[in-house]
Amino acid sequence: MVDTGLTRSEERFIRWSFGTYSGNNPSLSDGIILPTWKSGPQAGQPRIPASIRDLVARGLLRVVTGEGPPRAYFTATGIGAVRRMFIKPRFDTQRYVHLWREVEQRAECE
Repeated sequence: MVDTGLTRSEERFIRWSFGTYSGNNPSLSDGIILPTWKSGPQAGQPRIPASIRDLVARGLLRVVTGEGPPRAYFTATGIGAVRRMFIKPRFDTQRYVHLWREVEQRAECE
């Protein structure tokens, strides 16, 4: 069994976040838009779900705030983990071909 560095729930989260819905192909470079706290002492700050918090803690994602809504972006290590996720036999590469192409292009640039 190939170790991707991602748990099954993290893989499921990535598939859900970057799947093709309504004809749109989300890009890894667009990041994951994070919700923000609407009130209270943390108003306006990103509300980071547990699934993202774990990936940030392991250095696979980084959170960027500032211009526009807060987003979580994959680090180079995170892109490598996503790339290893694609080589698993059970992974449906046809459904996520847009991500596969993006990951491969990044690998060629590095």
